[in-house]
Amino acid sequence: MPNQSNEFGDQAKESEHSHSVLTLTAVTDGEVLPIEEVPDDLFSKKMIGNGFAMRPSSETVYSPINGKLVEVAETKHAYYIESEEGIKILIHIGIDTLFLNGEGFSTSVEKNMSVKQGDKLAVFDKDLIIEKGFDPIISIIVLDHPSILSLEVRPNSEAKAQKTEALNISLLEENK
Repeated sequence: MPNQSNEFGDQAKESEHSHSVLTLTAVTDGEVLPIEEVPDDLFSKKMIGNGFAMRPSSETVYSPINGKLVEVAETKHAYYIESEEGIKILIHIGIDTLFLNGEGFSTSVEKNMSVKQGDKLAVFDKDLIIEKGFDPIISIIVLDHPSILSLEVRPNSEAKAQKTEALNISLLEENK
């Protein structure tokens, strides 16, 4: 595992608790960006959680983690996955793409399905999204959870879906 630059608190806290790292991979080919660069305040101001974004160069979106799909938007532009550790991740394709009412999006996954890191979630028509006046940037949001210690975004201008590490989440684990 790569050396982490995150701080995990003081020595006393570390002696009572241990931590683990949950790594999210790139959800598509393209550029991994800090969430603050998303041109939508809901995401960039971290109103629903922290995370990262991707400027896509391909049109396929993959699961960044193992987990269960707890929600799939009827319009196929958004997916909530709960990890095996109980962490919920939102993958939101595009800005305001809800208004496309599913046009340009396809998926074969549905609510309550189990997914593995790298499973295909969706295919979207990037040119159509742009043509209709929307931004195709993809936001990957980690919803707040008490066991999250820190997040480390791994910016990368040439990320590869399913392969490139995009985000490391340090999780607190209670010693049993």
